[in-house]
Amino acid sequence: MDSRFLKKILTDDEIEIVNLAENSDTALWSFWACKEAAYKVIKKSHNEDSFVPRRWSVNIRLQSTKHPASSGTESNDRLINNIGQHNQPQTSYRKGQVIIPGREAVSVGLFSHPSYVHCVGADSLSTLDYLSWGIDILPQREDGQNDNPSSFARQCLVRSLAGFLHLNSSDIKIRRIKKGTVLQPPSVYIGGKRAAIDVSLSHDGRFIAYTFIS
Repeated sequence: MDSRFLKKILTDDEIEIVNLAENSDTALWSFWACKEAAYKVIKKSHNEDSFVPRRWSVNIRLQSTKHPASSGTESNDRLINNIGQHNQPQTSYRKGQVIIPGREAVSVGLFSHPSYVHCVGADSLSTLDYLSWGIDILPQREDGQNDNPSSFARQCLVRSLAGFLHLNSSDIKIRRIKKGTVLQPPSVYIGGKRAAIDVSLSHDGRFIAYTFIS
């Protein structure tokens, strides 16, 4: 594993945990997922903040290591509301925090599955219990190409929101507006009006993920 890369994104304690973990790749991407989720939370209230992962410390007990420096405020195997085709019973769920200098700590919920790691973030540990989330796999067309991941993620989120709100999918739109030249986080519009529903979308490789407060 490239030590220069690790030093760019992890703290010294996190690097030690990764190096001693039974599965170093899982440990690495667990830390990274937590920091990315925390950044999404921070950007919604402090749009001017920069992402400096080397200075952000993840406080969570990883499943792949028993190192004493790997700790968290809570850990359990209880799944919150999970939707989507790729949420399986063997997924484990653990809570923790990302400590950011000069900001309030961001609470995170980390999901570990044999095929992926996924993290959701919130401003408090209790808020995590009201999140609904889903993992889906990009469908492959007959020509061997995958669908557009951003578009497919929006479709999955709309379908889940429609089921939760008992609405038709055609009534719900996911939009991203610009402030100047900067795209803002996605927002939900119902019947043409912006709804007070906090959502998050992401994709990596063949996986897409979506989350909303239920």
